[in-house]
Amino acid sequence: MARVPSRRAFVRNSAAWLAVGYATQWIGDAAAEGVSVIAPTSFGRVRGTANSGVNIFKGIPYGGPTGGKNRFMPPTKPLPWVDVRDAIAYGPTAPQAIGRARRGVPPEGEDCLVLNVFTPAVGSGRRPVMVWLHGGGFSYGTGSDAILEGSNLARAGDVVVVTINHRLNVFGYTYVGEEGGHDFAQSGAAGMLDIVAALDWVHDNIDRFGGDPNLVTIFGQSGGGRKVATLMAMVKRTRRIPAHLPRRGQEPRFSADCCEPCFTASGQDQLRSPESVRIQR
Repeated sequence: MARVPSRRAFVRNSAAWLAVGYATQWIGDAAAEGVSVIAPTSFGRVRGTANSGVNIFKGIPYGGPTGGKNRFMPPTKPLPWVDVRDAIAYGPTAPQAIGRARRGVPPEGEDCLVLNVFTPAVGSGRRPVMVWLHGGGFSYGTGSDAILEGSNLARAGDVVVVTINHRLNVFGYTYVGEEGGHDFAQSGAAGMLDIVAALDWVHDNIDRFGGDPNLVTIFGQSGGGRKVATLMAMVKRTRRIPAHLPRRGQEPRFSADCCEPCFTASGQDQLRSPESVRIQR
């Protein structure tokens, strides 16, 4: 049986292990040094690599295309595939705010609903799952940055680490419902709904990657912490997620103008007051 560390001890050490990523060399798209490993998902099988005791899967689609007719719309399911799909290269980085593009990350692309999984073992064990939401103030950032390479955290904590990309800035949070009509009623929350879709994928698939779908923690820093806080208020959407660990940026200073689309999309009849949102520090 997999070892389950105490949540207190794990939270204390998780940030330090993520920081170790700064000293980790970028793992090449080809991952030439790794051994192939295959895992099933709801949409088809994926092929990753095993490196130093960690199985790495990159660029797994959790949603469908977000361009064209799907722009500003809630995420759709990815199309199933028949052959084994390579998951050895990071997927597209969401379009970034002007002047915020980072060097050394994958090219930007509008169809960016992909996630990465780092796990000690596939198809066995019931390990805790840690889903990281990147920072960037809702306008820039990526789950595929070198610092977020999750091998060290997965190995040290015996946990499954998931990092995600989702729509940002104009594509993720522009409300066009007044101009576009009812079909675009949730456009201002598209980026948050992407995160919900990623969490749904985790719930439905993570057991095949050695994780426990009933032991999932979402955590993030700065803008990622604020995403965690927003998700905490989207009660109906996050009922499956038992733990939330924001790190900075987590204060729920919501306004009706900017957050109403998120709460409406979550199925809430009205905004919850900030005082009713419990923040774990």
